[in-house]
Amino acid sequence: MDATVTLQRVIDSDISIAVLDTPETDRLLSLFKRLTLTTGRAVYDWTPDNGLYRLGIEHIFIPRTRAPGDVAAYIAASRHYGIYLLRDFQSALSKPSIQQQFNTIAAKDDGVRRLIMLVGENLELPKALNARVARIRHNVKERRTGTEG
Repeated sequence: MDATVTLQRVIDSDISIAVLDTPETDRLLSLFKRLTLTTGRAVYDWTPDNGLYRLGIEHIFIPRTRAPGDVAAYIAASRHYGIYLLRDFQSALSKPSIQQQFNTIAAKDDGVRRLIMLVGENLELPKALNARVARIRHNVKERRTGTEG
């Protein structure tokens, strides 16, 4: 099945946490930027260096969201639709407090659509989260240059 179709199914589902296994995060970010610009859906990107910002409005960072616990608290408290792309989040996943925050977010039933997407390559999940997480592989076919040497 096409990765874009699978991705759209996850976005439209009631899944709260997904792993996007991809070697090309930049290409994936451009796909999500196109999604936010064409649909108006709020898609956010997070890295430990920058914190959280909305795709399409890259110059405005959301204050106090650099630390993993702070971004998880922000997502849990959000009252608006949001897809949250969390990159370089692997080390934070081993912390029981982060696992608890993610389980709390996944269990919320307040009518607000929140989708956390852990983005990276070969991400390992702790057992406490395995039952709540969907996994998507975003494989990128190698492009051939036509000159083999």
